[in-house]
Amino acid sequence: MSQTRTTPSRDRDQVGRSTDWQVRTARQVRPAWQVFVMAFLVLAALAGSWAVTSPLESAPDEPAHTIHAVAVVRGELIGDPSTQQRGASEVDVPKWAASSAQLACFMLNPTISANCQQPLPDSSETTSGLTSAGTYNPMYYAVVGLPSLVLEGKAALYAMRGVSVIWCCALLALAVVALSRLRSPGWPLAGFAVATTPMVLFLLGSVNPSALEIAATVMLFCWLALIAERRADRLPPSHAAAVAVAGAMLANTRSIALLWLLLVAVATLVDLSLLRRLVRNRSVWIAAAVIAVAAVAGLLWTLSSNSLGAGVPYVGAGTSHLRGFVHMLLITFQNGQGYIGLFGWIDTPLPATSIVLWGGAMLAFTVTGLVFGRGHRRWAVLVLSAAVVFVPPVVQGIAVTEAGYIWQARYILALVACMVIASGIAIGDAFPRSLANGRVRLLAVVLLVALAIMQVHASVWALKRYVVGDGFGWRTMLTTPQWQPPLGWPVWVGILAVGLIAGTTLVLRAAFTPVLTTEDADGPGDGGQDPFPAVVGDDDPAGRRPPA
Repeated sequence: MSQTRTTPSRDRDQVGRSTDWQVRTARQVRPAWQVFVMAFLVLAALAGSWAVTSPLESAPDEPAHTIHAVAVVRGELIGDPSTQQRGASEVDVPKWAASSAQLACFMLNPTISANCQQPLPDSSETTSGLTSAGTYNPMYYAVVGLPSLVLEGKAALYAMRGVSVIWCCALLALAVVALSRLRSPGWPLAGFAVATTPMVLFLLGSVNPSALEIAATVMLFCWLALIAERRADRLPPSHAAAVAVAGAMLANTRSIALLWLLLVAVATLVDLSLLRRLVRNRSVWIAAAVIAVAAVAGLLWTLSSNSLGAGVPYVGAGTSHLRGFVHMLLITFQNGQGYIGLFGWIDTPLPATSIVLWGGAMLAFTVTGLVFGRGHRRWAVLVLSAAVVFVPPVVQGIAVTEAGYIWQARYILALVACMVIASGIAIGDAFPRSLANGRVRLLAVVLLVALAIMQVHASVWALKRYVVGDGFGWRTMLTTPQWQPPLGWPVWVGILAVGLIAGTTLVLRAAFTPVLTTEDADGPGDGGQDPFPAVVGDDDPAGRRPPA
């Protein structure tokens, strides 16, 4: 016999409030393509501004990467071992490319402006070029070097930067798409903004495989985090495809990227119940196979090309492994400068105030994620935080005896970015409706506006070093600039500012808009809604969850 349960008036009121709450908070999530386009345009404006305002060949080792890219697209993947420099390669490239290293005339001398640059030779005659990146995996270089087949001189160099910006910003925009599909996207998107430091934008705007490494790692982590949250029996093929693309690219950036691939997988997928669901999906197996093949290809290239071979010894060569490990461990927080703003050939650091403020935001996110995160969200923050702390000492300890102190902070920037984003995801999971609170909203606004202001300041600070040099005051940037990027530096700072205003506005709108998604966007008749049920956001000042 069935029994009828009498619902007390309090329960009926609670059910009524739950229904009203759901109606008030229901909205459709923007279609993925709209999120992608908006995120891409913002990121391209930011990174593109840095690509133009940073003088050509002003990023660390950019001439070596440029020459290698020009050689790779012409079929010379490695070149011949150099007799001039240990660990370098000699390749046949056009004369203008071989001479590109001369553009770094200001290297390690902040008092010299970029006005010292001379025109490149107006010749496509093939000559020998020297590159220390000659044994690096050719995937990134085969793409960014394409403009050199149709352009010459500085036009080709700017175009190569442009290709790198477009490629990497597309991957980061796809990462934003994944974050926007989380049940509580506000804090994860804020974490993405904190993780996109001026140093990240500087690298995105240069010819350097670290740019692709950062973009691919962040994209891979964000899509795996989305999959880990949803735990659906049916994994949309688009999700698996995104993971496969990001993982395959990451495996063929730098040699250490295979370790990043492993750490990201451990941070997001170490959950037996999740793995049991995933192994039943055909698309998961296809994605895993694609990544495995790409990883094997990357490993074989590293081993066969001797890209890990010793180059010119750095300071500290001959130091014991233990001492190298301890030294790197002790300067863990000092490396924060390289995560936030250490431009040029490591000769143009941001002021200490900027480092402290931005670093404080990164640390606050991480600590909050560790303290308040739950389950696999906290696990992700813990794994990535441990990696950020201990991987540099381990790698440096292994290499220091033969190669010296080779480690630079930007080498692990990809994991640092993922750590901060993971912290944002953990915060959003722990406090899904915290942004409904007026004071918390104000905190988010202050945070994002402060980040935008510091981004503009970082760009102008780096520009001054190249426009007039360190020996002149700020007024001379406007009155008597010695060097100017194409169209003038105020134009590009303006573009950067517009991009930051647009990006800040979009993040705040996504954070403050209540969300209730009920249908699968990848299924038939999705109407642009999010694939999995989730109730997030409200005007409840206490930030409580809706009644069950």
